[in-house]
Parts: sequence; structure tokens; C-alpha cells
Amino acid sequence: MYQLLIVDDQPDLVEDLASNLPWQTVGIDSVYQAHSGAEALEIMNATPIDIVITDIHMPGLSGLDLIEQIRASWSNVKCILLSGYNDFEYAKKALQHQASDYLLKPAEDDELLHAVKKAVLQLEEHWKAISSHQSALSSLKDNLPILRNHLLLSLLQGQAYSEEKLTEKLDMLDLSFKLHAPHCLMLLRVEDYFYEQTERDSSLLEYAVCNIAEEIFSDEYKLWHTKDEHGYFVFAIMSKTHNRLDQAPLLHLIEQKAAQLQHYVKLYLKGTISLVLTKQDAFPHEMRETYDFSLINFRQRIGSERGFLLTLTEEAQHGEANSLSHLYNPPLLIHLLEAGQWETIEGKLKLVFEELVHKWGESHEHILETYFMVVSSLSFSIHKNKLWMADIMGPEFNQLLSGPNFHTIKQLRTWTASVLDAYRSHMSSRVQHSRSSTVQKVQEYVSSHLEEASLQTIASHVFLNPSYLSKIYKLETGEGISEYISRLKMETAAHMLRTTPDKIYEIAAKLGYLKTSYFIKVSKDRYGITPQEFRDR
Repeated sequence: MYQLLIVDDQPDLVEDLASNLPWQTVGIDSVYQAHSGAEALEIMNATPIDIVITDIHMPGLSGLDLIEQIRASWSNVKCILLSGYNDFEYAKKALQHQASDYLLKPAEDDELLHAVKKAVLQLEEHWKAISSHQSALSSLKDNLPILRNHLLLSLLQGQAYSEEKLTEKLDMLDLSFKLHAPHCLMLLRVEDYFYEQTERDSSLLEYAVCNIAEEIFSDEYKLWHTKDEHGYFVFAIMSKTHNRLDQAPLLHLIEQKAAQLQHYVKLYLKGTISLVLTKQDAFPHEMRETYDFSLINFRQRIGSERGFLLTLTEEAQHGEANSLSHLYNPPLLIHLLEAGQWETIEGKLKLVFEELVHKWGESHEHILETYFMVVSSLSFSIHKNKLWMADIMGPEFNQLLSGPNFHTIKQLRTWTASVLDAYRSHMSSRVQHSRSSTVQKVQEYVSSHLEEASLQTIASHVFLNPSYLSKIYKLETGEGISEYISRLKMETAAHMLRTTPDKIYEIAAKLGYLKTSYFIKVSKDRYGITPQEFRDR
């Protein structure tokens, strides 16, 4: 559904068009009102508008000036011009500013609805073309290096893909890596000379290193690389000809290429690099474990020494401790809490506890690892929301003060579920309270400023975007703000007609209707009788 803005210096006409036409039937969800070109631009700066209906003749910024500014800042907005002058020059200028329609005032309701429907169809065609297959392919091509990096990082971080899904992604990114074919990883750390460069020069040198690697390996190997969070470059290497897991010959050839890479980087870029080559495996089998193992060896065996080449042919020994993969697989718990994705949190923790049970049994160390991750993620999220953990967790907070005392996975799971449920409940009630408070402020403002109340003035009063305010008000009350203002005006009018001797035009003015005739029309639409007839009865 689209958003419409009506601009005219006659408020009663704007109100009439906004309130009394069935805009939903032509694809319009929200209708905004402005009484000048300047006010229209303010609304457009605050709210995404799709279609503008504007009068040509307005004091200050004319309709033609307005659509010229709209065209400069919002090229996709459709503009419909209204004019009381049947003048070819105006029509010609309207066409020059790419107005989607030009109507003479007073325009018939059907004529206006037809013009807006035509604009909606034009918008739909435009955005359909933007999101077309050709456009998507063009965008994909522009972002191919970034998307390739992201996919390799996700595999290194343990992201699980079905074979069908991974094959589809590899084909889409034009990567010739084949599932189950032998591959190995190469971690590369730039050193010495590179550290002394400016950020810009360092980036150029790193780019050059990767280009040299491509040049050296490309005759016989497929290379796919990314940069990890530790600043290491990670290369996935796959032979163009070997289809069997022939470990020794393949690693020996790759070692030779790696040594050449070190030599040429030192010769031409005046810097040193250290490399770790991993054991060969079927792509992408145990990629996360292999990557983690190579990181550990980089730190433990090479350390801070320079210019080393290390080949890892052994695997991690059986029975060695390791971290819980599901606990650190993206998306992380800390990010899910920050985004309030409670169902995804439940699914992630289910996988974590299943891994605890099936892989680590009742390992107290892994229970502690899970506990500390949950607590640190919770404390970050709670404090970021300006809250106190003691207020959220209640009696469960005592568990934090006394320290972890979990001996079984079941105990930890029960405690975790309890504190997360308490946090989720608090955040839900906080949102509800915030919205209820906003509704109360809106109603208080309207009741005391009935004459000038509009969506824009109310939004300014409560410091919220008009579009957001409109949506949450309707969500909470089931009634739109415009409908609420109109209803309150009519109820107030009925009360004044019953209890005061004020003239009809005086009541209309007090309620913000600039023309008595429009007040009479609205009153008749609501009650079926004119204000005078209402008073007489």
C-alpha cells in the first residue's frame, strides 16, 4: 500500500479530500495533509510519500515549484497537479516537471481516484522493473567480491547449508568449488613492513598480496579468499584436476606455491608473510574445525615470529577440549537479544543444549562456558536498554551473586529459560506501556487542541515520525488518528449544540472548520441530519 500527500492552501478542501474519498480502493494506505508547499516538504522529509496531489496556485511556494523540488530530491514520487485555470502553459510546465497527471478544479471524485490509481500502477511497474531479474544480476555482479567473502566467512564460522543450498550459492557467485572435492585452507598473516603503512597504503599492499597469490596458484588451483576478524587472510584452495583425496602430493605442490608466494611478496612488496597450510579434506567437510585448529597452531607454533611456513598434516587429537560450535555460530546470542528475536533465541539455545548433551555429556567446563556466554549477552542487552539486571531477573539474580552452581545441563537449561522468559516479558510490557503512554498523550493533546489538531501537529507534540505514530495508534486503538479527530469533533459539536446557544458558524470555527458549509456536510455525513436539525430535535 502507498502513501498520499494532498497539498492545498484551502484546509477545508484538503480535509474533505483526505477524509471522504475511498483511497484504500486504489491502493492508498495513509493520507497526509499540507496547507502550503513548505509544509509539504517538511512532511516529505519526515515521511516516505509515494504520490503528491498539489494545487498549482498557492502563496509562497507554488505547485510547480513544489514538484520541481520534489523531482530534485525524490525522483520516484508521482505528482498530480490541480488547477482552476485551463491554461496550456501550465499543462506544458507540468509535463516538463514530469507530472503524472494534470486535472482542472474542481475535479470529480472519480477523476481524482482514477489519476491516483494510474500513478499507483506506474509506481508498481517502476519498482517491478527495478527488482527484475536483469537488475538483480547487475547488482549481484557489482557486489560479487563482497558476497563471496561473506559466504566463505560463514562457512569458516560454522554456518550450516544443505548441499542443494550451498551448490546454488556457489553457482550464483560463479565459484567453481565442487562439493566433496579435496581442498585445503591457507592462513596468511602480513607482517613487518605492512604494519608501518598508513591504512590506505596497507590496504593496497594487502590487495597486491592477494593478486600475487592468484597469479601463482591460478594455473593449477582454484583460489577463494576472505579476511577474517583477526586480520588473517584465509584462502580455500582446490585443485583444478585432482578429484581424489591424495593428501601428500597435493600438499607438497601447494607448499611449493606457498614458498613462492613468500618469496615474491618479499621481493616486490618489501614485506614478510607467515603461512599455515591445513590438512586436506572434502569440501566443505569440518571447515570450521579445520580453521579453528589452524588458528590455534598459528598462535602456538608460529607466535609472533616472522616469515614462517607451517604445514599441518595431523588432526586435533581425540578427547581434546573444544568450544561449543552452536554457541558461537552466527547469529550470536548477544545480537539476537539486541534485536529481540525471541523465537530464534529459543531455537539457537535448543541446538546449544543438544550439543552439550550429545557431544560433551555433563562436562562442567562446557556448562560453565555456556553459562558465562548467556550471562554476558544478557547483561549487555539489559544494560544497553537502560535497565538493571536485578529488576529484570528478580530472585534469579541471586544465582549471579553467589556464582554459578550448576552441576547438570538440566539445571542450567531451567535457569536460562527462566531469566530469558523474565526479560522477554519485561520488554514486551515495556513496549506496550510505551505505546499506551503515546496513545494517552495523543488523546490529551487532541482534546485540548481540537481546533488545530492534525497528524502533523500531534506527531510534533509527541516527537514521533507521523507514519510510525499513525500505525501504532491504529494498532493500539483500532481507529486511525484522522478518524479519532473527526469523531471527537462531531461528539464535541453535538455537546455544544445541546448545551450552548452558540451559532452554527461559531461552533464550526471553534472546532477548526474554516467553512461552515463543510462542517454542515461532515455533520450530515455522520448523523444523517444538519447541525440545526440536530439542535431542533
